[in-house]
Amino acid sequence: MLKAMRPHPNIVQLYDTFLSSSNELYFVMEYLDFGNLYQFINERKVLNKFIELEEIKSILYQMLAALSHIHYKEHIFHRDIKPENLLISISNDGSLILKLADFGLAKCLNSRPPFTDYVSTRWYRAPEVLLKSNNYSYPIDLWAVGTIFAELITLDPLFPGQSEVDQLYRIFEVLGSPGTIVVNGKKGLN
Repeated sequence: MLKAMRPHPNIVQLYDTFLSSSNELYFVMEYLDFGNLYQFINERKVLNKFIELEEIKSILYQMLAALSHIHYKEHIFHRDIKPENLLISISNDGSLILKLADFGLAKCLNSRPPFTDYVSTRWYRAPEVLLKSNNYSYPIDLWAVGTIFAELITLDPLFPGQSEVDQLYRIFEVLGSPGTIVVNGKKGLN
């Protein structure tokens, strides 16, 4: 999927793929020398130094630019937005460059459900996926961006659930529990 994608400044570039003599698949990708957003956040936390507002705005803008491109130009949704999949480099002027990577769980927007309910990393997983819906789309990527935004501000994951049930509990504790909802075509969870 990544190889067919048009280039975008906030999406990691795939240059080539090849099979080794032992049938292992290799990817030749753009080199980003500053690690990933998880490492960046963790480094700030260890130093007890919050991320500057301008940096947060830049990171958020670049995440949303990448998602806008994949959602509206490429017609795919990522399904695994998390800090580890947001790679970082530093430009010549010292500004942070963010690039979305790891399209292993991506799906075409016109793909027909049902989709698997085991996508995205738990702390960044949208409630509808936690509730086992198999009919979801690109808004799950936006949920993940929102949780990362909060993490950039606090330097801690917004909903660090220990299990899927705990994850839902933490979300409901902050946002309130939903009224009657429909999961897989059945009403439940009052």
